[in-house]
Amino acid sequence: MSQETIRQRVSLQTSSDEIETKSDNISSTNETDHNRSYKHACAIHLKNVPSVLSKEAPPESYRGFLNLAMLILAVSNIRLIIENYLKYGFLISTPGTFVPPEDYIFFPISMLLFPINLLFAYYIEKTTVLPFMTEIKTAKVEDREPKLNPKIQSINKRAAILHTINVSVTLFYPTIFSYFLIFHPVLATFTLFIGVILFLKLLSYALVNRDLRLSQLTGIFASKDIVNLNLDSYTVEYPKNITFANLVYFWFAPTLCYQPSYPRAPERFRPGFFLKRCGELAIACTMMYFLIEQYANPTLKNSIRAMEELSLINIVERVLKLSTTSLAIWLLMFYAFFHSFLNALAEVLRFGDRTFYLAWWNSGSLNSYWRLWNRPVYQWFKRHVYLPLFDLGISPMIASLIVFTISAALHELMVGVPTHAIMGYAFGGMMAQIPLIELTKPLEKWRGKGTTLGNVIFWVSFCVVGQPACVLLYYYQWVITHRT
Repeated sequence: MSQETIRQRVSLQTSSDEIETKSDNISSTNETDHNRSYKHACAIHLKNVPSVLSKEAPPESYRGFLNLAMLILAVSNIRLIIENYLKYGFLISTPGTFVPPEDYIFFPISMLLFPINLLFAYYIEKTTVLPFMTEIKTAKVEDREPKLNPKIQSINKRAAILHTINVSVTLFYPTIFSYFLIFHPVLATFTLFIGVILFLKLLSYALVNRDLRLSQLTGIFASKDIVNLNLDSYTVEYPKNITFANLVYFWFAPTLCYQPSYPRAPERFRPGFFLKRCGELAIACTMMYFLIEQYANPTLKNSIRAMEELSLINIVERVLKLSTTSLAIWLLMFYAFFHSFLNALAEVLRFGDRTFYLAWWNSGSLNSYWRLWNRPVYQWFKRHVYLPLFDLGISPMIASLIVFTISAALHELMVGVPTHAIMGYAFGGMMAQIPLIELTKPLEKWRGKGTTLGNVIFWVSFCVVGQPACVLLYYYQWVITHRT
């Protein structure tokens, strides 16, 4: 066969892979064809093609490297498990072993006090709605302006004062219980956690019902406001939402923002879905307890000497060693609470909107992370703090600063009070997010959303350094406070 025939059989291909495939086909053909037609002069290099790992190359899958990384991670962790066992043995103790007997008394008492605040919030709205609606029906149209009607002003002022007292008490007594009466930090944290949730919920309940009361007045909400604020999506109108059942549903609903009604899931209760989420929750909690007892506690105990001697290199080594365990615990906590628990709760209540989180793990900046990882808290601050401040003419930068200051104070409260170490570490860590946000924000504009550099800065600053350093500092303060 002539050279021209060979050129026709080995045509120009668009990629190196196709060329190799063609060559392989020719080779296999030659094995069965005794009349060899292949010539070594066959052209191989036909086109300008960059190396696969070059920036100019087309997108390529790196799944093999991912498999290798996961294999190395698994092998490294197996080695650490064996090393931990050889060094410490089996450290797992029965849960509740180190809980003082007094905690089993004060913890249930603190839980039983929360429904009182719920009842009082309902009492405030119930005793407010009747005189308010009566005044609207009897007042003239020109007297319905709240600034001009002293009776309406008096009704709203009374409700505001009573709600302020109620939400303040909601946050005050869990703080007292957690700091003075409940010794164990886990039980104290849980008490304060429930208190902060109820505090945020009752604030939302009071603010929303105030706006709904004012919406009954002439000209408060224009038609465009009803559309922009999605007020027409409510299936329950004010004041029909002022029922104790409505408030109890809100108390258990997996949201911090009150609405007279919520979108309901179209399906009936799914036992399989619910049991699966409960199983995930149980497994995740068991794994967290195991990691804390077997890995975190020994690392923290071995860090005390380095902290006392202020040995910087040893402190850095302890922080890095603790970072892997704390990161695993934090990820398990996220999955257990935001996915398993909240979805199980939403399934029982047929709560339809289940965007409890978005894809925060791909965040290219810390600003994106804070908007995506904890949607209930983000939506509460945006709805009840940021947007009202912006509506008053406050700049977005100042409004964001106020939001982070409030959030930092709540973080310090929830960490410092249960550990009996109000040192400002959590507050400072939260406030440090502001310059980091400003640092990583230009990266998204420069490299696009989800930039690798911004994502690495997020993981390093928040999970590799920030969290373990904060845990180490509070643990050290706890130890020196309760050394005796």
